[in-house]
Amino acid sequence: MSVVKYIGRTTDFRGKTLWEIVGNLRDFGVGRLVIRNKFQRYEEPCYMRILKVEVTPHDPAKDPIRKVAVTVEKTWRGIVNPNPVTIYRTSYKPDYELVPKEDETKYLNNTNKISEQILANKIEFPPLFREYIREETGIQEPTMKVHHKQTHNKQTRLAKEGEKPTIECTMGLGTPASPKLYEGVL
Repeated sequence: MSVVKYIGRTTDFRGKTLWEIVGNLRDFGVGRLVIRNKFQRYEEPCYMRILKVEVTPHDPAKDPIRKVAVTVEKTWRGIVNPNPVTIYRTSYKPDYELVPKEDETKYLNNTNKISEQILANKIEFPPLFREYIREETGIQEPTMKVHHKQTHNKQTRLAKEGEKPTIECTMGLGTPASPKLYEGVL
């Protein structure tokens, strides 16, 4: 009996490609819900409602991977994206699943949303840079201002003046695996 040995990268994808799903549905599944199994690890609902499918001729000789452009209304962790999103680059991954019509209400009625996180608006400098600033300016505890890009699906914002942040960022060595190696360092 021979032993089978797999070579190469493994994947944790479960499901079908987007083309396999929309190609077997009437009107290419416009109006139906599709989920990506990778995002089902969150307790908040993650799904996509198909709005439009662009079918283009496919030549397997030029490109063996069948991709399809699907415009969807995306809901990620309970937050609906206000703008339609076109999925093309990841449509070949076998990680999509069609939501049965009887289970669509389970996703649509789920009102869980990701909770808002508040970041500190100032953080301390890294240790070596902090020492340099102390020598140059004489400021004992220098801090730098935090810049944060706000997007539609990030539920993170900077703390307002006098507000306590829920996430604290600190510079330092953390908890080393071997504290003995760091004795006498800063």
